[in-house]
Amino acid sequence: MPAGIADMTDSLLGWASQTELDLNQRLAGVDYFPQVQLRRDELERIDRFFGTFLSRQLAAGASLIDLFEMTPCLTVASLVSRASQIGDPSDFFGEYFGGLGLGAEHAAVLEGNVEKLFVQAGLAVPAESASALEILSVHAGISNREVAAVLTEVEAGTTEFPFMFDSAQRLAPEWAASLLAGVAQLIEFASLHPTSWPDRERESSLPAMIDELVVAELRERPVGTADRENSVGVALRELRPRLILDAERRKVCLRLPEQKVNDEEINWRVSLEGTTRIYSTRRAWGDTSGYSQALDITLERQVRETTVTDTANQITWVVPVVDFNDPVLVFSKRGENLSDKVSLHHQEIYVLAPAEAVLEDMVTGQEVPVLETFQVEGWTSWVCSRVDARGLSSLKVNKEVRCIDPRRRVAFHHPTELVAHVRSTSGLPVHAQSLVAEFPPTISGRDETWMLSISAFAGVGAAGEEIAEPEPLEVPAEGGVFYIFDPEIYDAPWVGEYLVRLRGPRNESFRHEFAIVEGMTTELEIASGASFRIPTTTGLSEATLRVRSGEKHFTAEPRLVGVGATDPNASFIVTTDEGDQMPLRFVPPQISIELPLITEPAMWRVTRTVCGPRDLDGAGELRIRTGVNVGDPKVSVRNHHGSPLRTVKMTTPDNGRTWVSSMKEIAASTFVMPRGSIEFEWTDRRVDRRVSVTIAVIDKTPHSEEITIADDKLVFAGLAAGRNLGAWIWPQTAPWIRAVELPVSASEITLPENLVGAGNLIVQLHTADPFTTLITPLSPGKAAITVEQEGYYSAQSEEFAQLSAFFGGQVEEPPISDAVVPALWDVSHIWTEQGNTEHLPVVHSALRSSPAAALKGLSASLVPAQALPGKVISSGLAASPFTTDAPATEVHRTAWIGTLQLLGLLPNAFKEAEELGNRTPLLPILGQLEEVAGKNILSTLATGRDSTLDTACIDQSTVAIASMNEAQQKALLDMFFSNADIVPGPLMEDNTRLMAVFETFKKRDELREVLQTEGLIKTAVELLRAMRGTQRQLYSSARIRFDKLDGVNTDNPDNVWALTPVVSLVFALSSRLHAHEMIGKTRTLDRAAGGWGRIADIVPDLVTGDLISAEAMVLGVRHPGLVD
Repeated sequence: MPAGIADMTDSLLGWASQTELDLNQRLAGVDYFPQVQLRRDELERIDRFFGTFLSRQLAAGASLIDLFEMTPCLTVASLVSRASQIGDPSDFFGEYFGGLGLGAEHAAVLEGNVEKLFVQAGLAVPAESASALEILSVHAGISNREVAAVLTEVEAGTTEFPFMFDSAQRLAPEWAASLLAGVAQLIEFASLHPTSWPDRERESSLPAMIDELVVAELRERPVGTADRENSVGVALRELRPRLILDAERRKVCLRLPEQKVNDEEINWRVSLEGTTRIYSTRRAWGDTSGYSQALDITLERQVRETTVTDTANQITWVVPVVDFNDPVLVFSKRGENLSDKVSLHHQEIYVLAPAEAVLEDMVTGQEVPVLETFQVEGWTSWVCSRVDARGLSSLKVNKEVRCIDPRRRVAFHHPTELVAHVRSTSGLPVHAQSLVAEFPPTISGRDETWMLSISAFAGVGAAGEEIAEPEPLEVPAEGGVFYIFDPEIYDAPWVGEYLVRLRGPRNESFRHEFAIVEGMTTELEIASGASFRIPTTTGLSEATLRVRSGEKHFTAEPRLVGVGATDPNASFIVTTDEGDQMPLRFVPPQISIELPLITEPAMWRVTRTVCGPRDLDGAGELRIRTGVNVGDPKVSVRNHHGSPLRTVKMTTPDNGRTWVSSMKEIAASTFVMPRGSIEFEWTDRRVDRRVSVTIAVIDKTPHSEEITIADDKLVFAGLAAGRNLGAWIWPQTAPWIRAVELPVSASEITLPENLVGAGNLIVQLHTADPFTTLITPLSPGKAAITVEQEGYYSAQSEEFAQLSAFFGGQVEEPPISDAVVPALWDVSHIWTEQGNTEHLPVVHSALRSSPAAALKGLSASLVPAQALPGKVISSGLAASPFTTDAPATEVHRTAWIGTLQLLGLLPNAFKEAEELGNRTPLLPILGQLEEVAGKNILSTLATGRDSTLDTACIDQSTVAIASMNEAQQKALLDMFFSNADIVPGPLMEDNTRLMAVFETFKKRDELREVLQTEGLIKTAVELLRAMRGTQRQLYSSARIRFDKLDGVNTDNPDNVWALTPVVSLVFALSSRLHAHEMIGKTRTLDRAAGGWGRIADIVPDLVTGDLISAEAMVLGVRHPGLVD
C-alpha cells in the first residue's frame, strides 16, 4: 500500500492490502458492483473490518481522504454495502460514518469523491450528472429498504418505484431492467412451486447480494402478500436436512426435517462415506400438527459431507460437513450451523475445530474468551469450545477469518419456565409470561425506530390475522430490552399463539413464534402415583391437569382436564372475560423405553415388551426417558416368583433426559430364566417415594408355534394368549418393499390383496404398541418365519415386477436399468451374506453388460461402504470399461465411485476437445476431479505416473515396527499419524493415500492369511511379467511399491503382509488395462478376483485408491495431453 498508512503495526493492515487486491481483480471486467457476486455476509465482513482499520489509522494521524484513495475498492464495497441496507437516504453519509465508528464530520469529504472512487475502482458511473446517493443507488441495485416496494410493483405490473430504484432505472435502464427480469423470474418460480420453491434447485439471474434480499422477503411474505412493509407474513419451517450441534448430548447431528404427512411414513436415504442407510419418520402418536417428527442422526465422526434423499418427493440434498480447506464448524447457542457464514451476529457461539487449532481475534491479536470446552462424541482429536462473542470483533481459526458483529441481531428470550405439559394445537409450547426482545447497540450508532407487528399464528405456510396496527419501538443507541406482550397494556390476559415481527429502519426482519396464556398455572396428577404415565393393564396411567388463572382472570373448559388410559392427550379451551379463546392440548409426560433385542432393531416403546429369555441384546444399551426428573433410577431382573436376580444402576449422559444402562448383565441374568420380568424403579421426587413399573415380560413360550397360509389368510397355530401382537410382513421376492404391519387379534388374519399370490412371505410377530408410533423395520429379524406361497410380488412398476419375477424363479435374467440396479445389488449382497450364491453369475453378467449403470447403482444401494470395493471386484466390474457420456452422479454419495465416473467421462471429452481444437469440454471434468480427489490426480493424468506411490508405501522401517512390542508400536505410530485423519481430505491427497496404505499394517494378521492361502503373490508376479512386455511405463509404476521393500525378507511368512499394497496395485493396473483393451483378459486375472476381493473387504480404502490411481495412469498413458 502507498505511504499514507500511519500505523504499520495495525493487525488489519494485511487484511486491508489483500482484500483491496482481491476486490480489484474481481471488479475488473464488471460494470456494476453486485456483479462481483459477493454475498451479504461477505459485505458485512468488509464493512466491519474496514471501519476498524480506518479508525485505527485516523487515530494514528492518517488522512481520511488519503486512505480512501489508496483503498478505492474497499471504500466502494463498504459504500455499496451500506447503501443496500440504508436506513435514512436523506442522511446517508452520516449513517455511513456512524456505522464505521467514525464521526459525521467526515461526510462532506467523502460525498464529493464518490464518483472518483467508483471510476478508480473501474466501475460504471452515469453519463449524466448524478448525486453521490444516486450513484450508490445504481450500484446497490435493489436495497433492503426498498425490496418490498419493488416486489409489490413487479407483482402488480406497475412502475411506481421508490427513490433509489427509480434512480437506478433512470440512470442505468438496462441494468435496472435486468434486475426486474430476475425478480419476475423468481416470482414466477415461487408461484409455480408455492410450498417448496426455496428448497428447489434453480438458476438465478440476480446477483447474489440482491437474490438473497428478494428470496428472504418472498420466504417470509409469499407472492401475493398485501402491505409487505408492515405484514408479519407466514410461519416457516425448515425444509432442508441440516447440521446441528446438540451441546447437551455432546453430539453433532444431521437433522431430517418435519414433513407434511397423513398417516404414512417418510423414508430417507442417508449416505455417509459410501454407506447408505434408510431412516423413517412419521407423525407422533396423538399429533395434531399434520407434520412428521424431525429426526436427529448422530454423525459418528468427522466427514466431508453427507447425501440425503427424500424418497417420497425424490429430492436429494448434499449437506456439507467439514471443509478440507477450512476445517472448523461454528454453531449458535441453540445449535444452528453457522459455518457457511463469514459474518456472525450471535453473542455466544460454539466452535468445533481440531484440537491443535488456535481461536484468535485477528483484530486484537488476542485469544478468544472460551467459557468451556468439551469433546464431541466420535470426533477424535476435535474440541468444541463455547465462546463468549460479545466483546469480539473477529474469529480466526486456521486461515479463514470471520467477523463478529452482534449489533446486527435482535435476540428473543423466553420466560424461564414453560406451562408444563401444555401445547397449542399447532404444537407450540405455552408460556405464562411475555416474550422479551433484546436489542443490541444500533448499527447506526444512533437512536432508531423499529416497528413491532403481531399476527395470529395460523400454522406453517399460512398468514394469520394481524391483531393490531404496527407499533413503533424507540430503541436507544446503546440498545435495550422490550416486552413484546406488555403485561401493563391490557387488563385482560394475553391469550393466543402469535407470530411476532420486528422490522428495523433498514428493513431488517426478525420473527418469532410464541404461544402465551398470561398468568396460567397448572397442577398435574397421574393415577399410578407416579409423575409420568406408565403401562397398566388397561393401557397407560390416566392423567388429569387442573388449570388456574393468575391475577388476570380467564376460564378453562374443562377446568380439570383428563386423559383416558387409551388416549394420547386431551383438549381444553381457555376463554378470557372479553371472549378471546384459545384451544390447547394437555400432553402428559409418559415413559419411553428402548430395550435392545436381537430380533428387531432398537425402537422406542411405551408398553411393556414380551420376549424370550435369549432375545435380549447383551451388546446393546437400555435407554429410558420419563419426561420429568427422577431420582436414583435402577433396572432390575426378577424371576417368575418376583425375586430380584440382578439390579443395575442407571446413569444419564444428558442431564436426566435419558437414563441408560448396559444390557450385558441384564441379558446374562435372563438367559436361562423360563419366565420373569424386567422392572424400572426410581424415586419420585414429587412424593419422595420409590416407584416401579414392569418394562418387559420374559417368557420362553413363542408368540406362535407355526405360521401358514390358507384361503388367503395367515394362520397362526398355537398363538400365545393374552399378548398384544402385531405382524410385520415382507414379500420375499421384493425385499425393497417396506413391510406391511397387521394387528394379530385372532389365530387367522386376512392378507392384503397385494400379498395374495405374491410368493413367499416373511412374517415376524412382535409386541404391538398402540401408544406410540413404531417405525417398521427395514428388514426381517432373527425371529422372522418364511411362509411359503406361489408366485412373486407384482404390485409394483413393471421393471421391479420383472426383478421380483427373477428372484421368484419365474424368469431367467434380471432387468437392468438405473432404477432397479441398486435393488439388484442389495439383494445379491443379502444372498452372499446368507451363503446363497446360486444366482450370482447371472446377476454379475447382467451388471457387466451395463458397467456405468452398475457402478452408479452400487453407490445408490444399501451395500455397506466397506463392502463396495469387494463387490466391484467379485462382479467383474473392476475390469470393465467405465467410459460414458452420462454425468457423474455419485461424487457426493460415494466419492471413489464418483471419481471413477468422472474418469470415465474423460475419453469422450478428450476426443471432443481434439475435434474442437480447445480444451473447453475437459475443464469442468478436471475441475471436479481436483475438488473430490485432489491435485495429485491431475498430475497422474498428465504424466501417466502416480507420485503418491513414492510416499504412500510400506518400507523396511515400517516392517521393523511390526516386530516391536505393542507399546513401542503405539508410541511410534501416534507420533507419525496422530493428526493424519483429523481433517478428511480429497481421495488422492498424500495423507489420505498414506493412511490407506498403513491400514495394511493394522490388519497385517488378516492379510497375511489371505496372501498365503489365495496364492496371490504368484498371480501378481505373472501379471507383472505380462505387463512388462507391453506397457513398460506402467510396469515401472507397478514395481515402485515392491522396490520400496528393498531389504525386507518377504519370503519370511511374518513379513508377507507387506506385499499387500504391491499386489493391490498390480491387480488394479491389470484390470484397468484390460478394460481399455490394452492387454487381453487372462485366466490369471480371473483367478485373482476371489483373493483380491478379500483384500478389498479388509482394506477397502487401499483398493479403491489403487483402482483410481490405475485408471488415471492408464488414461494418462493412453491419451497424452489430457491435462496441460
